[in-house]
Amino acid sequence: MTSKTGRKKGKLVKFYDYLERALYALLILSLVLATLFIFYEIFSSWPYYLHTEEGFINFVFFVLDRSLLALMLLEILHTIKISLEGPIKIAIEPFLMIGIIASVRRILVLSVEIAHPPEGCEVSEALFRQYLWETALLIVLILSFVAGIIVLRRCLSRTEKTL
Repeated sequence: MTSKTGRKKGKLVKFYDYLERALYALLILSLVLATLFIFYEIFSSWPYYLHTEEGFINFVFFVLDRSLLALMLLEILHTIKISLEGPIKIAIEPFLMIGIIASVRRILVLSVEIAHPPEGCEVSEALFRQYLWETALLIVLILSFVAGIIVLRRCLSRTEKTL
């Protein structure tokens, strides 16, 4: 009896592994396509930005924003690659890097929003205070991510020294 249930569990585990790999492949494909679309958007939009007033500075912020978004997607792809390479091991550092990139990206977007509000809109004191609070929280978040990476690397270097 145990051999039949063992075979059923074995087939179920193999099916699950196959399904998981297929879903990872779809995820990888969608992330690669999204990254390629971001680069296409960067290269195809420069004529629009350069023909408008204050276009160059807006284009620089646009490129920074989109490049950081692409970098986040590439970090996620790297994390997927790590999980597919072998036995499951927790890789915390790529997630911390993604958090840093996302926070820096949001700070850049906030700085553009506050420096160049849409036409007809004024930045009130309350809205400016909200921007400042959000920026301060993002800076604290970035510092905590960096501290996490430092602690993680120190712990890993200690374990390598003991081995």
